[in-house]
Amino acid sequence: MHDEDFKGPALGPQGKDFPSAPCSLYMKELQGFIARVQADYLSQFQCTDFIIDSIHPIACQAIEQFVRHASLLRPLGEGGKMKLAADFAQMELAVAPLCRRVSDLGKPYKLLRAFRPLLFQTSEHIAKAPALGDIIPHSTALHFLFARAPAELMSPHEIAGWSVTRYSQWLTEHTSEKERLALIRGTLEAYVQSVRAREGKEFAPIYPIMLDILQKGTQISGGAE
Repeated sequence: MHDEDFKGPALGPQGKDFPSAPCSLYMKELQGFIARVQADYLSQFQCTDFIIDSIHPIACQAIEQFVRHASLLRPLGEGGKMKLAADFAQMELAVAPLCRRVSDLGKPYKLLRAFRPLLFQTSEHIAKAPALGDIIPHSTALHFLFARAPAELMSPHEIAGWSVTRYSQWLTEHTSEKERLALIRGTLEAYVQSVRAREGKEFAPIYPIMLDILQKGTQISGGAE
């Protein structure tokens, strides 16, 4: 996903809600891979219910990883949003062979559905989204907002000197929202220090929005302010 270009501008007319755009190459490859697994391996078993129940966690993890990496894309232009919106729709089709109904995947399915509209919402609307905290973790929303921030407000993995892959692994190993938000807090504090070091007079407009989300998430996760 991170090898594709999501920084470009919109290339054509945009629909009222979700624009029409072709999905990305990695999504086509994922769909082809899962379809082959289904045709060459899973279809050979007669115990369908057992197989579906056994691969349920794989389908859930696939969606969670997709949303995670979608939130980490940076930079993200208007054309990139259109392409990513198409990828979200195609992701449902991609995991369909791994479950009875995609809606059976529960919270990961709700996350997939809830995150997609955020692509075209303002940062202020994202901060007030009903799904924030319940379906969409505060840390995931914050990751997404880094893509809208100026380059000086670096992403957590950039501050740490990590690749996106290494950061994703860290997120897999640290499932606590409290730990994730603590790392993001350190990133925002580093930004504040950088602004003060150059004697800047104001912060980026998105900073207070991100700080508000961070504080709300920290309160819910039980961390100290």
